[in-house]
Amino acid sequence: MDQKTWKLVLEYLAVKEKPGSSNAEIKKLGQQLNDWAGNNPDRKEQLEEALLLWQDTAQLPEDGSWKESFASIKQQIGEVPRRKLNILKWWPAAAAAVIGAMLFFVTGDKKPLITTQNTIAWTTKTAGAGKIISVMLPDSSEIWLNSGSSISFPQNLKHAEIRTVKLDGEAFFKVKRDPAHPFVVKSQQIQTRVLGTSFNIRAWKGYGPEVTVLTGKVAVSHDSAGVQSAAVHLLPDQKVVYNLKSVRLMREDVEDAKVSIDWRTGKMNFDKTPMEEVFQTISRKYAVKIITDQSFKSCQLTAKFDNVEISDVMKTIGLTFDIHYTINKQTIYIKGGKCN
Repeated sequence: MDQKTWKLVLEYLAVKEKPGSSNAEIKKLGQQLNDWAGNNPDRKEQLEEALLLWQDTAQLPEDGSWKESFASIKQQIGEVPRRKLNILKWWPAAAAAVIGAMLFFVTGDKKPLITTQNTIAWTTKTAGAGKIISVMLPDSSEIWLNSGSSISFPQNLKHAEIRTVKLDGEAFFKVKRDPAHPFVVKSQQIQTRVLGTSFNIRAWKGYGPEVTVLTGKVAVSHDSAGVQSAAVHLLPDQKVVYNLKSVRLMREDVEDAKVSIDWRTGKMNFDKTPMEEVFQTISRKYAVKIITDQSFKSCQLTAKFDNVEISDVMKTIGLTFDIHYTINKQTIYIKGGKCN
């Protein structure tokens, strides 16, 4: 990121946080940042981490001195050890930390003061089909992964300013409380931010992700090329669903958030769930492949299954949709059927 783009980041933050700023101006600057990031995953990652760190720690000077201060900032940070950045009296200490974190964007002769995220070793844990596993993170947070899901986290998570993990699939989180180091989960198009709480995230590819809170409070935002939408805050027994068509986060109350983690005990709950999603859930849980001779795209299922055998599940589906099926080892063949 060159000096011009860096100033654009500061300008975007200043306008976004300034009372009375127009949505059109905020949107224009945000679009410019999106254009800069493009489809480059490294740029997206760098921009997102910078905006996250700023949101958690910093505020802009009110006198507008940031507009022409880049060269001075870069010079002073280059001369001062990172642990002493708080001596920059004319700039908030937290802001100095952000500048330090973003120095790896800048091209120049001096080496960055911190290591870029690309050089940090990441660990990935995966729950295979038909398996549910628990994962203890380096910061003592606990995660339960549903079948077919994976979680990735940096090995330095315990010491990271922002504890960031990446989820593909579904997981239940019990986050170790640490107010000084927010916990962020990236999952498909959404981002979930917490300090210490328990919640469930469903984020399967092709479906609108959702977050359900059991204890504590979380903030969920839509992520677009590193620029986050306004956060939707959730309390216990609330959930948010990201609608892929409207590109909006929809919050709603739930009777009992604990139902969202019934999968940990082998249960399956479907509430007007599209059959394509039902078949995928069954495939992951029982490690089977389902082959149909027609589309069930317009069909939905409402049913609850305890931790039962696959044959019992298929009997219920067979009666509900008038289908004929055979089970051959790990493959289920479905013929016929109609929606009710």
